[in-house]
Amino acid sequence: MTKSVFSKQYDLLRRLLVTARQQNELTQAQVATKLDKPQSFVSKYERGERRLDVIEFLEVTRALDVDPSSMIERIESYDEEYKRSILEKWEITARVLTELLAQNPSLRGMLFGYISEFKLEELWLQPPRITDCLKADDHDRRKKGDRVIIYRDEQFIIEAKSLQTNTVAYKDGRWTAKSQVDASDRRQITLPNGTALSTTCLLVGEFDVLAVNTYPFEEEWRFVFAKNKDLPRTSWRGYTPEQRQYLLATTVEITWPLEPPFHDDLFKVLDELIQERH
Repeated sequence: MTKSVFSKQYDLLRRLLVTARQQNELTQAQVATKLDKPQSFVSKYERGERRLDVIEFLEVTRALDVDPSSMIERIESYDEEYKRSILEKWEITARVLTELLAQNPSLRGMLFGYISEFKLEELWLQPPRITDCLKADDHDRRKKGDRVIIYRDEQFIIEAKSLQTNTVAYKDGRWTAKSQVDASDRRQITLPNGTALSTTCLLVGEFDVLAVNTYPFEEEWRFVFAKNKDLPRTSWRGYTPEQRQYLLATTVEITWPLEPPFHDDLFKVLDELIQERH
């Protein structure tokens, strides 16, 4: 392994440490407290701006409750595991993968969702403005929100969604489409009034900001944002009027050019939420 902080192996180590922290649902500040270090220490080694020595590496893995030897094994197998693309490993061409995705809309939609979350983080959830970003556990259906972020020392939950491609339309210079805003799977929830309910609806206040990628509009990675409290409530008559006030509609219309409640600047939305909190 070379000594450069920017070597491919060290970059893999950095990503493994970030993943371990996120899987354990720890913020950078919490890890820093365990290490008796400032948060900037964690932020810098996660971003590759600071190289950990052996002792620091062991201390970090202890704070993350992970086995350091397993990480070393992953790094040692770097050439075999990461040098080849997934297409080379599976012995297929890009054309074959493209055809498979075209033939399987559900697979394409699932993959697109993960790519969308990656793009959201890449374009909007990076330092220095976002000081921490935690990926939620996809398998925990009790909790909603795809990213938990720290901005201006405040925590926010971001719910990421995509446009429903079969609803996309363009007319008179205006794009329209619907975005899914539900939990996908039916789950048991308890409303603020104490009522238990089985529903796919998301709750008012369950997350802070809805982020929707509008890639299908013009095949450009762009996101729009809305506060949870500004989203429409469900109108389904299967719920009582009191229940409907706590439940978000399962779809919301999005236009381009934008119309309220959506904005194209996440930080403007977050700044407004901070002002409302205080």
